[in-house]
Amino acid sequence: MSAAVSDPFMHEVTALVADQPELSPLDAGVLVALVHGVASDTRSFARLFGIAHALVLRAASELEDRFGLVATEHLLAKTQRRRLVLTEVGHLLLSPK
Repeated sequence: MSAAVSDPFMHEVTALVADQPELSPLDAGVLVALVHGVASDTRSFARLFGIAHALVLRAASELEDRFGLVATEHLLAKTQRRRLVLTEVGHLLLSPK
């Protein structure tokens, strides 16, 4: 990811974590990526940001099961790749205030 893209992205991630301290930076990164269409599935996010897919899957599970901010739209059982979408709660959290 280029510096021009990553600076605003990281600013949004930092602001989201400051506003919602129960979210980890990875949780916030997944949410911001969904909002901006940067990565809509866990494998793409992991590759784009150089993070282990297992860690992104863990964050996706937490965002879905604990916080109800995302839902799995499609799951590839063989690779565990999940296509994620924001839930209504997720849209409300991330909408401009």
